[in-house]
Amino acid sequence: MNNNQQKELAKTVDELLMLVRESADFQADDDVRSVLLEASRAIATIRRRLAIVSDRYIVAVVGLTNVGKSTLLNALLGAELAPRRNGPCTAAPLEFAHGDSLRVTVYHQRSLTRPTWGCQDIEAIHDRLAAVADDAGDSASREVRKVVVESPIPLLTNGLVIADTPGFGAAQSAGAAGSHEAALKKYLEDDVSQVFWVVLAEQGIGKREKLFHDAFFGEVCDDIVVTGCDDWEAYDKERFRRRFADAFQSRMPRFHFVSGLQGMRARQAADSAGLEAAGITLLETRIRELIDCAGRIAAIQDTLLQLATDLRCWLCDYRDARRGRLKSWWRPDSWSRWSACMPDNAIKNRLSNELEAPL
Repeated sequence: MNNNQQKELAKTVDELLMLVRESADFQADDDVRSVLLEASRAIATIRRRLAIVSDRYIVAVVGLTNVGKSTLLNALLGAELAPRRNGPCTAAPLEFAHGDSLRVTVYHQRSLTRPTWGCQDIEAIHDRLAAVADDAGDSASREVRKVVVESPIPLLTNGLVIADTPGFGAAQSAGAAGSHEAALKKYLEDDVSQVFWVVLAEQGIGKREKLFHDAFFGEVCDDIVVTGCDDWEAYDKERFRRRFADAFQSRMPRFHFVSGLQGMRARQAADSAGLEAAGITLLETRIRELIDCAGRIAAIQDTLLQLATDLRCWLCDYRDARRGRLKSWWRPDSWSRWSACMPDNAIKNRLSNELEAPL
């Protein structure tokens, strides 16, 4: 997709957002208004993803504490860059970005200073991260917002950034858990383009996890990574998918069944068959789709079209107190503007087909 096509898509999303917002104000029924407002928030999130698609595209690895996020990241990156332990070093997002050499940079909440350290090896990175964690509590003015680790890893090119995030549902004290979740929520809202949600096979997806997903990253999560399933057969994986199908309904994410520990061992042994058996190869292929702008755009388009499908389904099923169908989905002048907003293009035509009210 060239720059003109990207601008055209951005205009389409802007016009769609206006259509949905104005129609929410137009509708008298509280339920209909609420659903349209929910859709407008999702479209606004999609618009933010699109705005940064050619810049730093941050893929966040999100999940409960102790589900193996850091081990998974190390297997993907091919180096033990992410500290595999709980504690203060995981209280802020840890971004992995491309650089010509190993380097750690710290960003603070209330300070313009961005101290940077060059590191000779991975052990030096871990020492520096531990030191950052120890220093973070010295003063509220030096509270850590995020830490960026740069390294010359091929997967991290064209602005792709992979982030290890604070666990929610933490095993730490209530105060620490609360501060970690607050940092995570702000990061998801302000910075993240896409989420890979890590869940533990034996725990599945709990109610609290799903509520957090729905509230803070559902619109940007197209992938679920299941860890701790080393001995699962194909039928075990399919049973897991079916078990949670109802929770996602039509917006079913992709499931990836992986073993971070086996994948790391395979990396160290240069064992391509072992990497494939651990599920790392397929997951890496999925992430590589996001290295190029076209892959990022495709992911955004898929999310946008799925949202339109979900919205159409809800509006078609709606019945008022007298069991009557909704007479008008959209504010008339808003729909007219949407229909004439620009020359037809493939994505607009597909959206219009989904959103046009049945006769």
